[in-house]
Amino acid sequence: MDENGLRDLLSKRLYIELQLFRDSMLQKGKEDIFKSSYEIEIYVNLYEIFMMHVENLDSDTMRKLLSLSFWILEHIYQEWLSREDGFFDELREYACGELEALSEMGNPEHKEEVKVKHGTGIDKAA
Repeated sequence: MDENGLRDLLSKRLYIELQLFRDSMLQKGKEDIFKSSYEIEIYVNLYEIFMMHVENLDSDTMRKLLSLSFWILEHIYQEWLSREDGFFDELREYACGELEALSEMGNPEHKEEVKVKHGTGIDKAA
């Protein structure tokens, strides 16, 4: 099989994997689907990344991927879960900083400042 045929076959395999994953998610109840939102997001992102990257793969790599007996997307997702992720730490730092900033809006002095900035304060010129 030529390189374009391999590329097409790999793309179809990944598409089928994504559709089977989607179908399995749709069999779940609303609450379980909601709980799986991160997994869904990662699967879709992986698929989109691979579709952009498949053009860069050589024939040998595509043949090896096509010969795998397990789902590519599921395997990569499981590997991703085992990685250290700085995103949570970064989000926590940002969110906690924002909580402090928002709490300042509860100060009476800050409320007057916000009212003046937004034109909702009492006009004291009269």
